Amino acid sequence: MKTILLLTHSGETQHQLNLVLGQHISIVPLTPPTEPGREAFDKLFVTWLRLADGVFLDAASLGETARWGIESLATAGTPAHLVVVARMTTQQQQLYRRPGGWLVLADTEPFERAREIVSRCFELHDAQTRLQHLEDFRSRQPQPALVRSAELPGVAHRYREALKGLSATLGQQRERSVLLTEFARLLRELLGVGRLALFVRGDGAFTVVASTGIKAEVVRHFRLAALPEYLAREGRVLRRAALAAPWAFADAAALTREFDLLGTEVAVPMLDNEQQLRGVLTLAEKVAGEPLSNDELELVYHLLEQLARTLERDELIKQAEAQRQFYTDVLTRVQTGVLIVGPDHRIVSLNPRVAELLGVTAADCGGQPLTILPACVADVVFEAMLTKQPVPRREVTLPRGARVLGMSVSYVESGRGPVAVALVDDLTELKRQQLAAHDAQEKEFFTRVAYRLSHELKNSLVSIKIFGQLLPERYQEKEFREQFSTIVVSEVNRVDVLVNNLTFFSQPLALVHEEFSLTEVLEACVKNVTQEFSRKQSAFLVAMGETPPEPSGNTPVIVVKRSFAHQAPRVDADRIRVIQAVEHVLRNGVQWMPKGGRLLISTTEAVATDFAAGQLPAGGAVRIDIQDTGEGIALNLLPRITEPFVTTRNVGVGLGLTIVKKIVERHSGRLLIESMLGQGTKVSLVLPVKMQAHPDDKLVTEAARGSSAEELFRSEEDPEAEAGMAAAMERRRRGTSASR
Repeated sequence: MKTILLLTHSGETQHQLNLVLGQHISIVPLTPPTEPGREAFDKLFVTWLRLADGVFLDAASLGETARWGIESLATAGTPAHLVVVARMTTQQQQLYRRPGGWLVLADTEPFERAREIVSRCFELHDAQTRLQHLEDFRSRQPQPALVRSAELPGVAHRYREALKGLSATLGQQRERSVLLTEFARLLRELLGVGRLALFVRGDGAFTVVASTGIKAEVVRHFRLAALPEYLAREGRVLRRAALAAPWAFADAAALTREFDLLGTEVAVPMLDNEQQLRGVLTLAEKVAGEPLSNDELELVYHLLEQLARTLERDELIKQAEAQRQFYTDVLTRVQTGVLIVGPDHRIVSLNPRVAELLGVTAADCGGQPLTILPACVADVVFEAMLTKQPVPRREVTLPRGARVLGMSVSYVESGRGPVAVALVDDLTELKRQQLAAHDAQEKEFFTRVAYRLSHELKNSLVSIKIFGQLLPERYQEKEFREQFSTIVVSEVNRVDVLVNNLTFFSQPLALVHEEFSLTEVLEACVKNVTQEFSRKQSAFLVAMGETPPEPSGNTPVIVVKRSFAHQAPRVDADRIRVIQAVEHVLRNGVQWMPKGGRLLISTTEAVATDFAAGQLPAGGAVRIDIQDTGEGIALNLLPRITEPFVTTRNVGVGLGLTIVKKIVERHSGRLLIESMLGQGTKVSLVLPVKMQAHPDDKLVTEAARGSSAEELFRSEEDPEAEAGMAAAMERRRRGTSASR
């Protein structure tokens, strides 16, 4: 295993080199001197250079001391086999001189490039060593009279120089055509051949990409066929002389013809890592008339392997660059802002859209701390990285310009550590449209309120006015006085209920948090509604299996069935408000069955699909289903049944279900209604087990500071039935005020 000395101040560089080289090369980290001057570097290199096969000098991390390290290593008398790779910034490459044999890696290039360079250099050095052994062997053999021994050192020098050129050529990133042409030229100089043609596969055919000594028309039009087929099958060098025995080759004639057309004697395959044929090199004899030796052809074979790897690497680099450019173009043009933050809380990348939204310059933010961005944006990204959990949706408001942004952050574990990817959208215009729509809804609501209020008040006042006009004439009549008292009190109560219900919508709904048993509350609601209808003898509610009372006229009998399957023993909510909502739905269910029927009240654990966002609140939720077998609601009326002043009966003004919906949604729950004419209606109240934060909380706080008015609520259908509840609410508020 080869050994490389590593001089760096960067732990990231050491980590990346261990990843890309550690499997095949032993990396020995050395502590670079920090004091100025060459003396410390000279001592370091004298001790270690003779023990290593290469040096990786991370000048980009050494800073000012890189100058002394480069000078010391350049004058240390490095052995010929030593591979030196310097990772340098653009400024360092311009300032510091270095020997020509060094390989330079820009600090912006990926570390995978270092693996290609180091591996190729070691292989080329090994080939040079084998070639040197070959030259030494030849120097010991009897030389022809025409060859003088004094010329041998020049030949060895030529081989070494050519190999250095090949090493530098393969180590540099050049255009494909320039690389192949330069490789062919240096190979011709290395071997001293007169004719050479390099064919590379492209679009299913092998065409000439570099040649020397071959006619132009052959180069322009010739396509190899027989030689690639043979070399792909056999994977070894083919000499023309081997075709002298035609019975040994079924395609000897075709192979001979291609050798003759090219005027060459040897064909060498160029195989990639998967042993697939990527090219063919055909060579003639040397210009001195000598045939190419087996050692030389073996060297050429391995050099072509390196060329194949280089071409493959360049193709991968181009593909990666094309893909990177594609993603860059997409991120540049997409209307969603994209922000990427690295494990060190520094900005890795951001597209122009997010720079525009945040009011920063994309070019100035790369590599900068996340804190240069607005604090409200940085806090959301920090949250995702600290908790290692994604932030699905968050709205933030920029302090300058009051722009509203929607953010979602993903936490991704990558090969270089955890990365946060934030998507940022501009919600300012959407919020403006929502506010305008809300204002329009409020305007429509109050228009309908004014119309319905004037209508109801007019009806009540007409009755009171008529009886008031008749009062002087018929005061002596006892029946008239009783009728007068009943009508006036009823109409005044009706107006009072309407005004109180409207007061319910006039300010944010305040909730009092308390834990209670949901089962006990539901049982109490059933009991209260049963007593209410029994007292008025408008309906009889009996439990499943109980004997109903003797019917009185057309009084309907309602059979009530309970089925409580929720798991949470206690619920954190406003108990009085929950009672109001449940009793109103129970009362509606009874009134929707004027001829009697069954009323089922049940509880279950809520599921994610019960909520519009498709996600359960923290702590879970419970679903209360109240189902009747009454007349049902018309399909065209069902979507509007919770709107103000929409009712299916002749009594009331249609605010009951609107109030129920507001109570449920104020608890961050959801009201669901399913109905079919002639089969009944099911009303579901989905409530969180734990009290959730709600946008109205802030409004309630502000309203409490500005007003001390108390809101009262009574049922629009039966004011007397709600008297006890109103009193309970009043006692609770007084207790709360006293505790405060």
